[in-house]
Amino acid sequence: MIADMQRARQLAWELPKLGWEVEVLSPSTEYQPATCVDEDSAAFFSPHSHVHCVARMWPGMFKIARIGNIGWRAVLPLWSAGKRLLRQKHFDLIYISTAQFPLFLLGRIWQRRFGVPYILDIHDPVYKEGARHPVWAQPSLKHRVSSALAKHLEAHVAKGAQGLIAVSPNYIDTLRQRYEAREPAWLRSGRCDAIPFSALPQDLSEARSGLTPYSERNGPPYRMVYVGVGGPVMARSFTLFSRALSRLRMRSGSLCEGIRVELFGTTLGWQPGEARGLADIAAKWGVGDLVREEPGRLSYRRSLEVLLQSDGALIFGVEDAGYMPSKLFSYALSGRPLLATLHREGPAFSLFQKISKLGHALWIGQNDDMPLERATSELEIFVHEVVTRQIFDRRSSIAQYLAPAMARRHVDLFEACL
Repeated sequence: MIADMQRARQLAWELPKLGWEVEVLSPSTEYQPATCVDEDSAAFFSPHSHVHCVARMWPGMFKIARIGNIGWRAVLPLWSAGKRLLRQKHFDLIYISTAQFPLFLLGRIWQRRFGVPYILDIHDPVYKEGARHPVWAQPSLKHRVSSALAKHLEAHVAKGAQGLIAVSPNYIDTLRQRYEAREPAWLRSGRCDAIPFSALPQDLSEARSGLTPYSERNGPPYRMVYVGVGGPVMARSFTLFSRALSRLRMRSGSLCEGIRVELFGTTLGWQPGEARGLADIAAKWGVGDLVREEPGRLSYRRSLEVLLQSDGALIFGVEDAGYMPSKLFSYALSGRPLLATLHREGPAFSLFQKISKLGHALWIGQNDDMPLERATSELEIFVHEVVTRQIFDRRSSIAQYLAPAMARRHVDLFEACL
């Protein structure tokens, strides 16, 4: 139930309603860290989809070689299983939706062998110019080799893709600039689209079952929750939030008296005794007593339950202008007051400007941040909504970003590619 499989999970529910049969080919759960396998989330998967899971191959060899990337470990088993499926029955197209970029190679291999067109779904940049290592790690030979491979991998698969989907228009613009001269098929009419992560309404209905009705709870503490990655990648956006919260507390202590900020699932593989990076930032700005960080991962069901039991929802973004939060529309659909801290040039921030009912947004820029007084005023409005326990019906405002509408856009692109 990690973020980069949510697109396929939602489409498995919606595409059959639009005349498209779905079969899913995936690495088995044994490839994943145990904490990423949810025992309570079966109801979130379509029971009608055919799913083919491949087992690990040569796990000892990869362990000795210190190769943990699921894409490289799973590429051969998936190639073999996909080859068998493509020989056995007819498929109209192959849609590869993952952040495990080595698996993009399979599309071109299968297209050459069986003539089935492939479409790529880009969740993050495959290759980022000048990025020799992840922002959360020290540079190493391994990261430099990985970056070089990513550059060649991107060029190889981008040339052969018949269609291209990305969660952010920034990613499509980058690929267009790099490969337009090669005239790839995905630049033809209707074959390329920026489709952000959607929300599946039935997910919230499923998570809500068994919970105490929100209207039956009252009084402080008023809980503002965030579930997702934290650490260095979110440090700048969370710092702006903490500074604004500190200023608001000095200006209106009574308003902040009953609020609590709760952060969950911020560090994959976190162990007791290790640092709580976002809580440390809050302490630095004098609001540590208002913030609780629980870095251990929550299951998908539990993350939605926490959201539905909260009085407000928070989203923190990264410094990549193309970043699109996967949880944005699920949080909006919950009806909770929503505040996000995002890159000013990013597509998510643009959505807050475009959809007035979406919520409130603070911004970080390329070289500056939102002026603190403005950020504090925006936060004050949000906190007032939280402590007065307001609920917002945003469904009509975000209908075009819900799973049924997003599946329709996928189908339009699929048909253009055929």
